[in-house]
Amino acid sequence: MLLAGFLLTAVCSWGLLLLAREDLAGLAIAQIVLSALVAVPLGVAPAMLVELFPVADRLTGYSLAYNLGLGVAGGTAPMAATWLISVTGMDGAPGGYLALAAIVSAVALWFMQDRSREPLR
Repeated sequence: MLLAGFLLTAVCSWGLLLLAREDLAGLAIAQIVLSALVAVPLGVAPAMLVELFPVADRLTGYSLAYNLGLGVAGGTAPMAATWLISVTGMDGAPGGYLALAAIVSAVALWFMQDRSREPLR
């Protein structure tokens, strides 16, 4: 599910951000689709993060991975999007940034060990 969510986000993000610039209906459609795409990783990620860490380190590992990821990526995203628009002059440039982040996430996920069928340790 995570891999599918990241790949769909990478494919759709630039077009949806351009659609959001068209009119109010385009904005509503883009917002609904992007929200659904973001809901996939946000719904599955907690279970995946729990499976990554042993019981003794689970809460610390989960908290650090989740909060550092959101803090670094989410905290710098508005600044990066504004910079990309100013440098490229393209309103859809943040869509490329989102697509790149989704591709990097998909590649990292591809190399992670799948522990979903194993008992929690």
